[in-house]
Amino acid sequence: MSRTVVVAGVGPGLGSSVAREFAADGANVALLARSADYLETTAEEITNAEPGTALPVPTDVSDADAVTAAFERIRDRFGSVDVLVNNVTISQGSSGGILSVTDDDLAGALEVRVAGQFRCAKAAAADMAADDGGTIIFTTSQTAIVPSENVAYAAARHAVRGMAKSMAADLGDRGIQIVHAVVDGWIESPELRAQYPDHDRWMDPDDIAVTYRQLADHPETVHTSELDLRHPGDDLSF
Repeated sequence: MSRTVVVAGVGPGLGSSVAREFAADGANVALLARSADYLETTAEEITNAEPGTALPVPTDVSDADAVTAAFERIRDRFGSVDVLVNNVTISQGSSGGILSVTDDDLAGALEVRVAGQFRCAKAAAADMAADDGGTIIFTTSQTAIVPSENVAYAAARHAVRGMAKSMAADLGDRGIQIVHAVVDGWIESPELRAQYPDHDRWMDPDDIAVTYRQLADHPETVHTSELDLRHPGDDLSF
Protein backbone atom coordinates (compact mmCIF):
# COMPACT_ATOMS: atom_id res chain seq x y z
CA MET A 1 0.00 0.00 0.00
CA SER A 2 1.32 3.41 -0.97
CA ARG A 3 2.36 5.84 1.74
CA THR A 4 0.61 9.16 2.10
CA VAL A 5 3.13 11.99 2.26
CA VAL A 6 2.39 15.67 2.88
CA VAL A 7 4.92 18.33 1.92
CA ALA A 8 4.01 21.66 3.50
CA GLY A 9 5.80 24.52 1.77
CA VAL A 10 6.28 23.48 -1.86
CA GLY A 11 8.28 25.86 -4.01
CA PRO A 12 10.89 25.62 -6.78
CA GLY A 13 13.62 24.50 -4.34
CA LEU A 14 13.54 21.88 -1.60
CA GLY A 15 9.77 21.42 -1.34
CA SER A 16 9.27 20.30 -4.93
CA SER A 17 12.36 18.07 -4.78
CA VAL A 18 11.03 16.31 -1.68
CA ALA A 19 7.66 15.78 -3.36
CA ARG A 20 9.30 14.29 -6.46
CA GLU A 21 11.56 12.01 -4.41
CA PHE A 22 8.69 10.47 -2.46
CA ALA A 23 6.55 10.15 -5.60
CA ALA A 24 9.45 8.40 -7.34
CA ASP A 25 9.32 5.90 -4.47
CA GLY A 26 5.65 5.28 -5.24
CA ALA A 27 4.08 7.46 -2.56
CA ASN A 28 0.92 9.53 -2.87
CA VAL A 29 2.10 13.06 -2.19
CA ALA A 30 0.01 16.09 -1.21
CA LEU A 31 1.56 19.47 -2.04
CA LEU A 32 0.73 22.39 0.26
CA ALA A 33 1.53 26.03 -0.49
CA ARG A 34 -0.32 29.26 -1.18
CA SER A 35 0.49 29.39 -4.90
CA ALA A 36 -2.26 27.41 -6.64
CA ASP A 37 -0.80 27.82 -10.14
CA TYR A 38 2.63 26.52 -9.16
CA LEU A 39 1.14 23.59 -7.27
CA GLU A 40 -1.08 22.58 -10.18
CA THR A 41 1.82 22.61 -12.63
CA THR A 42 4.20 20.78 -10.29
CA ALA A 43 1.64 18.14 -9.33
CA GLU A 44 0.88 17.43 -12.98
CA GLU A 45 4.59 17.11 -13.81
CA ILE A 46 5.19 14.72 -10.90
CA THR A 47 2.15 12.56 -11.62
CA ASN A 48 3.10 12.24 -15.30
CA ALA A 49 6.74 11.37 -14.55
CA GLU A 50 6.71 9.26 -11.38
CA PRO A 51 5.05 6.07 -10.12
CA GLY A 52 3.31 7.97 -7.32
CA THR A 53 0.54 10.54 -7.51
CA ALA A 54 0.76 14.22 -6.58
CA LEU A 55 -2.22 16.18 -5.31
CA PRO A 56 -2.12 20.00 -5.27
CA VAL A 57 -3.74 21.40 -2.12
CA PRO A 58 -3.46 25.22 -2.08
CA THR A 59 -3.28 26.14 1.61
CA ASP A 60 -2.37 29.13 3.73
CA VAL A 61 -1.00 27.48 6.87
CA SER A 62 -1.55 30.68 8.85
CA ASP A 63 -5.29 29.90 8.56
CA ALA A 64 -6.26 27.12 11.00
CA ASP A 65 -9.49 26.31 9.15
CA ALA A 66 -7.61 26.06 5.85
CA VAL A 67 -5.16 23.55 7.33
CA THR A 68 -8.01 21.45 8.75
CA ALA A 69 -9.75 21.45 5.37
CA ALA A 70 -6.51 20.56 3.57
CA PHE A 71 -5.87 17.48 5.70
CA GLU A 72 -9.49 16.38 5.35
CA ARG A 73 -9.12 16.57 1.59
CA ILE A 74 -5.87 14.60 1.73
CA ARG A 75 -7.45 11.86 3.87
CA ASP A 76 -10.43 11.63 1.53
CA ARG A 77 -8.14 11.16 -1.46
CA PHE A 78 -5.22 9.13 -0.08
CA GLY A 79 -6.06 7.99 3.46
CA SER A 80 -4.27 8.82 6.70
CA VAL A 81 -0.94 10.62 6.65
CA ASP A 82 2.27 8.59 7.05
CA VAL A 83 4.91 11.27 6.48
CA LEU A 84 4.91 15.04 6.88
CA VAL A 85 7.75 17.25 5.69
CA ASN A 86 7.38 20.75 7.14
CA ASN A 87 9.25 23.12 4.85
CA VAL A 88 7.18 26.24 5.48
CA THR A 89 8.91 29.58 5.12
CA ILE A 90 8.06 33.27 4.81
CA SER A 91 9.96 36.19 3.32
CA GLN A 92 8.63 38.87 5.67
CA GLY A 93 9.93 39.34 9.19
CA SER A 94 13.12 37.41 8.55
CA SER A 95 15.69 40.14 9.19
CA GLY A 96 16.41 43.00 11.52
CA GLY A 97 17.79 43.48 15.00
CA ILE A 98 15.78 44.27 18.10
CA LEU A 99 15.91 48.03 17.47
CA SER A 100 14.46 47.77 13.97
CA VAL A 101 12.21 44.70 13.94
CA THR A 102 8.50 45.43 14.37
CA ASP A 103 5.70 43.66 16.20
CA ASP A 104 4.24 42.74 12.81
CA ASP A 105 7.57 41.23 11.70
CA LEU A 106 7.66 39.00 14.75
CA ALA A 107 3.98 38.08 14.57
CA GLY A 108 4.30 37.16 10.90
CA ALA A 109 7.33 34.97 11.43
CA LEU A 110 5.78 33.16 14.37
CA GLU A 111 2.37 32.75 12.75
CA VAL A 112 3.66 31.05 9.62
CA ARG A 113 6.96 29.43 10.61
CA VAL A 114 5.81 28.25 14.04
CA ALA A 115 2.02 28.19 14.30
CA GLY A 116 1.59 27.09 10.68
CA GLN A 117 3.97 24.17 11.08
CA PHE A 118 2.35 23.34 14.43
CA ARG A 119 -1.05 23.02 12.75
CA CYS A 120 0.29 20.72 10.05
CA ALA A 121 2.23 18.62 12.56
CA LYS A 122 -0.75 18.24 14.87
CA ALA A 123 -3.01 17.09 12.03
CA ALA A 124 -0.44 14.59 10.76
CA ALA A 125 0.45 13.33 14.26
CA ALA A 126 -3.21 12.56 14.97
CA ASP A 127 -3.26 10.20 11.97
CA MET A 128 0.05 8.60 12.93
CA ALA A 129 -0.95 8.08 16.57
CA ALA A 130 -4.15 6.35 15.50
CA ASP A 131 -2.30 4.20 12.96
CA ASP A 132 1.15 2.61 12.90
CA GLY A 133 3.30 5.68 13.52
CA GLY A 134 5.13 7.71 10.94
CA THR A 135 7.67 10.48 10.44
CA ILE A 136 7.49 14.27 10.73
CA ILE A 137 10.46 16.31 9.51
CA PHE A 138 10.97 19.99 10.33
CA THR A 139 13.39 21.87 8.07
CA THR A 140 15.28 24.74 9.69
CA SER A 141 18.71 26.36 9.41
CA GLN A 142 21.72 26.89 11.67
CA THR A 143 19.84 29.85 13.16
CA ALA A 144 17.87 27.31 15.16
CA ILE A 145 21.11 26.46 16.98
CA VAL A 146 23.39 29.51 16.97
CA PRO A 147 22.77 33.17 17.86
CA SER A 148 21.62 35.59 15.16
CA GLU A 149 21.00 39.32 15.11
CA ASN A 150 17.84 38.69 13.06
CA VAL A 151 15.48 38.55 16.01
CA ALA A 152 12.16 37.48 14.45
CA TYR A 153 13.76 34.86 12.22
CA ALA A 154 15.87 33.44 15.04
CA ALA A 155 12.95 33.36 17.47
CA ALA A 156 10.89 31.36 14.98
CA ARG A 157 13.71 28.93 14.19
CA HIS A 158 14.45 28.30 17.87
CA ALA A 159 10.75 27.78 18.53
CA VAL A 160 10.50 25.16 15.78
CA ARG A 161 13.46 23.28 17.20
CA GLY A 162 11.87 23.29 20.65
CA MET A 163 8.57 22.12 19.21
CA ALA A 164 10.24 19.25 17.35
CA LYS A 165 12.11 18.07 20.42
CA SER A 166 9.01 18.30 22.59
CA MET A 167 6.99 16.33 20.06
CA ALA A 168 9.69 13.66 19.94
CA ALA A 169 9.55 13.28 23.72
CA ASP A 170 5.77 13.07 23.60
CA LEU A 171 5.25 10.82 20.58
CA GLY A 172 8.33 8.62 20.28
CA ASP A 173 6.81 5.68 22.12
CA ARG A 174 3.88 5.75 19.70
CA GLY A 175 6.20 4.99 16.80
CA ILE A 176 6.24 8.57 15.54
CA GLN A 177 9.68 9.83 14.56
CA ILE A 178 10.14 13.60 14.83
CA VAL A 179 13.23 14.92 13.04
CA HIS A 180 14.68 18.41 13.29
CA ALA A 181 16.75 18.84 10.12
CA VAL A 182 19.26 21.69 10.20
CA VAL A 183 20.15 22.58 6.61
CA ASP A 184 23.28 24.66 7.13
CA GLY A 185 24.01 25.90 3.65
CA TRP A 186 22.64 27.43 0.48
CA ILE A 187 19.88 25.32 -1.05
CA GLU A 188 19.92 25.79 -4.81
CA SER A 189 16.85 27.34 -6.42
CA PRO A 190 16.36 29.40 -9.59
CA GLU A 191 15.59 32.51 -7.53
CA LEU A 192 18.71 32.28 -5.37
CA ARG A 193 20.89 31.38 -8.37
CA ALA A 194 19.78 34.57 -10.09
CA GLN A 195 20.23 36.62 -6.93
CA TYR A 196 23.71 35.29 -6.09
CA PRO A 197 25.35 34.33 -9.41
CA ASP A 198 28.88 34.22 -7.93
CA HIS A 199 28.08 31.75 -5.16
CA ASP A 200 29.57 28.31 -5.91
CA ARG A 201 28.73 26.05 -2.95
CA TRP A 202 25.13 25.10 -3.57
CA MET A 203 23.37 22.21 -1.88
CA ASP A 204 21.33 20.26 -4.43
CA PRO A 205 17.73 20.03 -3.15
CA ASP A 206 17.37 16.65 -4.86
CA ASP A 207 20.18 15.30 -2.67
CA ILE A 208 18.55 16.64 0.49
CA ALA A 209 15.28 15.06 -0.64
CA VAL A 210 16.97 11.63 -0.84
CA THR A 211 18.09 12.03 2.77
CA TYR A 212 14.55 12.94 3.83
CA ARG A 213 13.06 9.92 2.08
CA GLN A 214 15.62 7.67 3.74
CA LEU A 215 14.72 9.15 7.14
CA ALA A 216 11.11 8.13 6.60
CA ASP A 217 12.29 4.52 6.22
CA HIS A 218 13.70 4.47 9.75
CA PRO A 219 14.08 1.11 11.53
CA GLU A 220 11.62 0.23 14.28
CA THR A 221 14.02 0.63 17.19
CA VAL A 222 15.96 3.73 16.07
CA HIS A 223 14.72 7.29 15.59
CA THR A 224 16.67 10.29 14.34
CA SER A 225 16.12 13.33 16.53
CA GLU A 226 18.32 16.00 14.95
CA LEU A 227 20.25 16.01 11.71
CA ASP A 228 22.92 18.42 10.45
CA LEU A 229 23.10 18.74 6.66
CA ARG A 230 25.82 20.84 5.00
CA HIS A 231 27.88 21.14 1.82
CA PRO A 232 30.90 18.75 1.86
CA GLY A 233 33.94 20.48 3.29
CA ASP A 234 32.10 23.33 4.97
CA ASP A 235 33.29 24.11 8.47
CA LEU A 236 31.01 23.37 11.38
CA SER A 237 29.17 26.50 12.39
CA PHE A 238 28.02 25.15 15.74
